[in-house]
Amino acid sequence: MRIEACEGVSASRKHLVFTYYVTGHGFGHATRVVEVVRNLILAGHDVHVVTGAPDFVFTSEIQSPRLFIRKVLLDCGAVQADALTVDRLASLEKYSETAVKPRESILATEIEWLNSIKADLVVSDVVPVVCRAAADAGIRSVCVTNFSWDFIYAECLQDSWSYYFGK
Repeated sequence: MRIEACEGVSASRKHLVFTYYVTGHGFGHATRVVEVVRNLILAGHDVHVVTGAPDFVFTSEIQSPRLFIRKVLLDCGAVQADALTVDRLASLEKYSETAVKPRESILATEIEWLNSIKADLVVSDVVPVVCRAAADAGIRSVCVTNFSWDFIYAECLQDSWSYYFGK
């Protein structure tokens, strides 16, 4: 069904500025994002990809002046000994160093940057801190992923929450 046919939903034909934050942990998230970004650009919009993933993941598939890549590490992913073994404690330590301790600085930087590019929507796959930055900047945000990732740290947090974040 085309969006124009949906009652109560209006499709905007104006040019929009999307900011797509994608974790650089592995290439799975980034390669999935490529197709979404390609289609947003084909629809005439600008897309700013913010990631720790290598540029070539995007530029080898999308050659467009509407694609902007900003290299920033805002999500560290899990620390793994191999593809299936996660080091829970090391993952929490790395996340604390990457996103918890510098949180206020990250928020201030991202809010200023989002406003400077006049972002219309923040999309996150899955970099949680940017949802707070978007809200503080008055910009709508959405998280996109292919699974529910929130359960991943549940067991770790039960054991380690107070150690890292107090009671």
